[in-house]
Amino acid sequence: MGAVGIIVCAAAIILLVGLAGARRVADDDAGSGELAFDVVAYGARGDGTTDDTKAFEDAWAAACGARGPSASMVVPEQRTFLVGPVNFHGPCASGRIIVQIQGKIVAPPSTAASTWSSVENLYWLMFSRVDGLSVTGSGVLDGNGQSWWIRRCNNDVDCLQYAPTALKLVGCNNLELSQFSSVNSPQMHIVILQSSGVSVSGLTIAAPGSSPNTDGIHIERSQNVKITSSSIGTGDDCVSIGSGSHFVTVDGLNCGPGHGVSIGSLGKNGDTATVEFIDVKNVHFNNTMNGARIKTWEGGLGYAKSISFTNIEFDNVDHPVIIDQFYRDRSLERAVSINNVTYSNLNGTSSQQTAVSFDCSDGGSCTDIHVDSMNIRGPDGQQTAARCRNAQVAISGQVYPEIPCSS
Repeated sequence: MGAVGIIVCAAAIILLVGLAGARRVADDDAGSGELAFDVVAYGARGDGTTDDTKAFEDAWAAACGARGPSASMVVPEQRTFLVGPVNFHGPCASGRIIVQIQGKIVAPPSTAASTWSSVENLYWLMFSRVDGLSVTGSGVLDGNGQSWWIRRCNNDVDCLQYAPTALKLVGCNNLELSQFSSVNSPQMHIVILQSSGVSVSGLTIAAPGSSPNTDGIHIERSQNVKITSSSIGTGDDCVSIGSGSHFVTVDGLNCGPGHGVSIGSLGKNGDTATVEFIDVKNVHFNNTMNGARIKTWEGGLGYAKSISFTNIEFDNVDHPVIIDQFYRDRSLERAVSINNVTYSNLNGTSSQQTAVSFDCSDGGSCTDIHVDSMNIRGPDGQQTAARCRNAQVAISGQVYPEIPCSS
């Protein structure tokens, strides 16, 4: 073999060793033989200005294709990665795949039109059809939302009608989201669609209270979802639960600023909605527009039922308890049916005199509403009031303000 051949072989060996090291970079830490794929080993610079999208795609392809009990894609700490919109799609070869976010991932600004045109501004980071996915770590997803909010359409010529969701998860069963932070999403921070067996814990989600449509977590057409021990403060709902959602628990949430925890909106454009077995408990609302809210559109069909709000604290909330069947208009009598809703042990303060509002359609679609132990007063103990229209409400325990339509 000539000198050139020896050099080529040596280079190949070095490359293979390097790749092997990259693929097992977490072995010593994990102690489990888990295959780990560091985005830096696939060319990511992590300097905050270089486009690292391709490196993330390549690291994902390697992790998703790796065979074994588990595999992970690693985003290392102390670096900032500029990443454009990308769909991390499955299914994957491993039964469990982990995305370790230790560093910071930043989205391009809205002015990078060519970057966003391929996904029509619908999402930034998306995971689709990845069962056994865990997205975890102490890192940050920064959606660079400020560059979108200032261009939101308001009769302007150069404006944006749509903005992307920061993290979208579609068709991911046995999903876990934990510990990381999501800040300043262009629109919704996290959307969970068509997924089952979802655990969300220890998240911090933040955006200014004035930021438009920046819901913290939106759930739709998903089952067996549990959100625990998280802090969410945005410009819209902290948690919103849409149609097709069943067996959803929200437990141990700090919410504010924002629009509260909302069931809905449901029944838009006459759609048929189905929501049931929703359990919201141990939630603290602080300086929010709404607290425990159910909202439906006039003209909708279907139902929202078997819903409970338990051990809820309100601190200077504009509308602590609200059922609104006239979310946008009052032109139709038909509405999504709301029944078997229970409010238990609700306490705190309302910034407005009306602390409780059950505003239901003439069709008699708010039935079997239970209120058990409630004390919501104004600032410095001032009196509050409840408003009730077309709702069947049963009262037990000490309830203040008095509900005028109690049976």
